[in-house]
Amino acid sequence: MESDRGYFTIGESGVFNPESWSISYQNQKAGFLETRDQSVYLAIFETSGNKIVDRRLEFFDINDETLKLYLFDDGSSITRDNVANFTFFDSDGELIYSVSNSSQSSEGERESELSASAYGNTIVLYNPVINYGESTGSRAKVVYGESDQNVFFRDESSEILEVKVSETGSYITLLTGDGSNYGVYIFDRFGNELNQFSFDDEQKGVSISDDAQFVTVYSGGRTQVLNALNGERVGSTSSRSPVIRSRYFEDDDVILVFGGVQEGNRIDRPTISAIHIGQRQILREEVNESLSVYDFDRLGIKRLESNSYRIDGLNRSLKIEAGF
Repeated sequence: MESDRGYFTIGESGVFNPESWSISYQNQKAGFLETRDQSVYLAIFETSGNKIVDRRLEFFDINDETLKLYLFDDGSSITRDNVANFTFFDSDGELIYSVSNSSQSSEGERESELSASAYGNTIVLYNPVINYGESTGSRAKVVYGESDQNVFFRDESSEILEVKVSETGSYITLLTGDGSNYGVYIFDRFGNELNQFSFDDEQKGVSISDDAQFVTVYSGGRTQVLNALNGERVGSTSSRSPVIRSRYFEDDDVILVFGGVQEGNRIDRPTISAIHIGQRQILREEVNESLSVYDFDRLGIKRLESNSYRIDGLNRSLKIEAGF
């Protein structure tokens, strides 16, 4: 797939004026919200270049700056429009239902966001910033269906900085902050709170292990791993460059840190660090070219096998071998 600001090509097919685009978790599908004929269209392609969905989206405004697309491997998708409205489509591009995530705050709110598991079996909609006049807060809910939703988090004094749903959809982690205090919350897929941790220094991101035993919290230059059950620190490391993503892999007892200088979607001087907690060894390597993030929702580190990892969500996948 080649791209520039106004045109995408997939095989021999072209997509003009994409307002938003998304690649499914295992790179099996590519989807676009494009404008043509003064309308918004949903176009979905297989990796072969075959277009499998081409649907005109009625009532969508071509001037809507909040348009966003979320795509899954089976071809189903979710769109965001008008700040807080989410529309669910099946693999044939047929509309299933729509959900409003508006907080109804009279003081206004930032556009809603979506976080989902790899295959879309757990969907979280959240308001990262809600203006309450004297303060800003946030809220999050799990969506099971058109009339089946559960608001599991609400705070009128802290903003949501990040929501992550585990790959399997079993766990939800939520990072909040108010500028001086930061919190990490762990929930199951139904929104039941399992644990929470507080920090008095700025935190940037969070990830959780597949079995929810460990949580990794990282700031601009530091990563720490906590036992998710009792909050005890398992290990920590400092980074020479700003941390962009970090994750702990308990099977290898290794923290993987992806860092660099981020300007918009561009990452200059990218570096990769592997820290073996038990052996107290550190491996660092610089990537000799700048990278681009094509999808922040999918930017993450995945374990392939023992001491072998991959960073996805970039303009090219980075495979890492950590030979301790």
